[in-house]
Amino acid sequence: MLKSLLSRSVDVMSPYRQCLAPEIQVRWRWHKDKLENRMISRWGYNDKIMQYGPLPRLKNDSKKLPTVEYIPSNSWAEHKALSGQNDYIDILGNEEIHPKQIMYHVPKFMKDGHKKERWSQMALRRKKMLENTPFPKMYPRKWDIWCKEIKREMLWLNKHVDQNWYANYEGITTGPVKNPYKPKRF
Repeated sequence: MLKSLLSRSVDVMSPYRQCLAPEIQVRWRWHKDKLENRMISRWGYNDKIMQYGPLPRLKNDSKKLPTVEYIPSNSWAEHKALSGQNDYIDILGNEEIHPKQIMYHVPKFMKDGHKKERWSQMALRRKKMLENTPFPKMYPRKWDIWCKEIKREMLWLNKHVDQNWYANYEGITTGPVKNPYKPKRF
């Protein structure tokens, strides 16, 4: 019994015997050995381009390479000096002016939006603003794609959003309120 256990333990250890043997040497045991025995690649290649120091000039009277003269930019130009002057108008200014009234570079259809509105509402305002300009004739493909996207979104909204969910603008009606959470098909 003891003999069979010992023979099994020897069998279990057999894959590890070679790595535990003191006379077996690992090929590159240390990094310095690997560096000492490195193969030299590109043996005999002579690089003719100078890789160090300033590039030599053949003659003192030879022409210099054409370069663009460096002109520093004017950091006090009007568009740079006045940029960001209205950043804190909502904090430091009076209450009569709103920050969106100061955004001169933002188109009108983007100023009127709210962060929670759907993109199609802004697209409708953009379409209304640009339809009487030369934009549809100059960019007919883009205009058609925009119109089709708006139409597709409106069709989806009409199909999927409950139209009775919105407020009744004619005034408050009396009677039972429609349950907006009730499934439509049942």
